[in-house]
Amino acid sequence: MKKNIKKSIIISLAALAIVGLGGTYAYFSDSLTVTNHISTGDVNIALKEYEIQDGKEVAYSNPKQIMPGQTVSKIPRIINHAEPCWVRAKISYNNSGKMEGLSDSEISGMPDEWVKKGDYYYLTNVLEHSEKVTLFEEVHFPTEWTEEYAGEKIKIDIQADAIQAANFTPNFNDMSPWGNEKIEVCVHESEGKIVSKEKNVKLSVEFNGEAHKLISAPDDFFVNFQTAMPGDEFSDSVEISNTTDNEAEIFFRTALEDQTEEQLDLLDKLQLKISMNGQELYSGNLKAEGINKDISLGKYQAGQSGKLDFTIKVPAELKNAYALRDADVKWIFSVNEDKVTPTPEAQEHEQKGTDAVRTGDKSPILALCLIFAGGVIVGLIILKKYKKDTSK
Repeated sequence: MKKNIKKSIIISLAALAIVGLGGTYAYFSDSLTVTNHISTGDVNIALKEYEIQDGKEVAYSNPKQIMPGQTVSKIPRIINHAEPCWVRAKISYNNSGKMEGLSDSEISGMPDEWVKKGDYYYLTNVLEHSEKVTLFEEVHFPTEWTEEYAGEKIKIDIQADAIQAANFTPNFNDMSPWGNEKIEVCVHESEGKIVSKEKNVKLSVEFNGEAHKLISAPDDFFVNFQTAMPGDEFSDSVEISNTTDNEAEIFFRTALEDQTEEQLDLLDKLQLKISMNGQELYSGNLKAEGINKDISLGKYQAGQSGKLDFTIKVPAELKNAYALRDADVKWIFSVNEDKVTPTPEAQEHEQKGTDAVRTGDKSPILALCLIFAGGVIVGLIILKKYKKDTSK
């Protein structure tokens, strides 16, 4: 046993002496959190009616009396309060009693971008956010409506529908340009909203050499995505780099914090794929609970970098119940670094510009031997003292 103690002390002292020649060993770690925000858009239109009075456009009010052959100013207008959409309108005439003659042929002032297909008028261009479109401007009442129709009531009903422009293209050569797409009623009462986001922002996580810490840019990795609509697919990438002078291993995990049941439900419906340098790390929903523990993104030498790619898919069948929701998911990056810090002597040795070791140059080897021998001598002295103490 004494022999083992003797060997251990000698080896340890020698190792310490050798490390002492070059520097000291240190372990470093750091982490950062990127909070990614995603939100869903909405289709939300409004239908308002106006009329011209004294040369000015004002809110429409039904006239109390209509004379045969009279032309009435009536301007139905559709306003888009949310995401870009396609719109259509259906005009119905509800005449009481035996009144006949009121039909589409009696309306005028309809813009050319409307086309009649079946029972509907379809707008042939996308209605952008905040844009308005007029359906028609006037209604002409038949001259055949004589006094025998006095007291009868007429009603013109207008129904306006909308469907998202994203991931959908109508076929205006078909009698049903929207096909079998289901038109859903908006489930909220307030007007829709548009979130403007800057595009083409470079995403990065850097183990920075100057600050010697992890730095991310920007602080939201979904910044290049617009509001999500059914059928959308978003892709982006994050550059992972090490600009320090030492090798470092970088890790990644996800976390969910302070999310409501509605937000978690939304994250559960959206799909996420993540890969690192072409190798898949995760495929599942955006909650990403399967990667809530550290996953290594690799060991990076000084100056080395890699690419983390990710894709988010919004199911085409996502219903209007998910409109105007938002949620956050945290991506956490951490780093571990093994670092050797040069001693002042080693730095001075380096600053003097000592030539690299060449074949036949024995000076560094001699120095190491002397240090090793010194370590052995110190170890033997300690052992000798230890023997005396134990023999007493």
